[in-house]
Amino acid sequence: MAGIDNFCWCDPLESKKTPDGRYKLAQLVRSNQALYDYTTLYGVPCISGKDSMKNDYIIEGVKISIPPTFLFSVLGKIGDVRKVVTMDAKSAGDLVYILGETRCELGGSEWFAMHDAVGNGVPVVRGEEAKALYEALSSAVASGLIASCHDCSEGGLGVALAETAFSGGLGMEIDLARVPCRDVERDDYLFFSESQSRFVVTVHAEDKDAFEAALEGNCFTLIGRVTGEEILLVHGMGGGEILRERNEDLKLAWQKPLAL
Repeated sequence: MAGIDNFCWCDPLESKKTPDGRYKLAQLVRSNQALYDYTTLYGVPCISGKDSMKNDYIIEGVKISIPPTFLFSVLGKIGDVRKVVTMDAKSAGDLVYILGETRCELGGSEWFAMHDAVGNGVPVVRGEEAKALYEALSSAVASGLIASCHDCSEGGLGVALAETAFSGGLGMEIDLARVPCRDVERDDYLFFSESQSRFVVTVHAEDKDAFEAALEGNCFTLIGRVTGEEILLVHGMGGGEILRERNEDLKLAWQKPLAL
């Protein structure tokens, strides 16, 4: 694999127009430090990139600057494209697993944004743990043990489950009490936390033992099953039903912002 780094930044040089330039420059330095840390840990070289450092606009005396944004793209060679795993659930009766631990990390999350909040507990990448999980997952994919795989990103586990279900035209029954977590005491926080390095995977029932052996030593748990009914049914940490939504409604909600 190789990476391409793209810095989309506001003016980081201190001046009369940019009195907070030192702070913005410090953000740039810290971003580069993180880039170094993770590219060296994962062994991914940066082969190209782009720097755009003047993303500011002044209108009627008011200066508008974009939020400092680092865009990192990765490209890699796939040895056998026939082994590529897609995100859609494949068949009723398949087992649903969550890979990776969920923490109370909703700072800057979609869930908090919906409630006009920001939060302080931002997601943290735990590189060594993540690398071990990625390698085990990659091996399981290569062995044909994964029916579907989807990352947990914006919206967390809840959105990943919904996307996996409606993209496959199948339903899911999920038990949040089984989700491995730390310092999470609320169903909504567990459902929408945006902790990094997590995946939702589905596995054919006959591959259960081989899959679990392949992931041994990593954080993963069986949290439910795929159903033939196009409904996402979720039981909360206390055991009661907290969500029952049709795929059709979930997909409409997912598509709505794209139609604006």
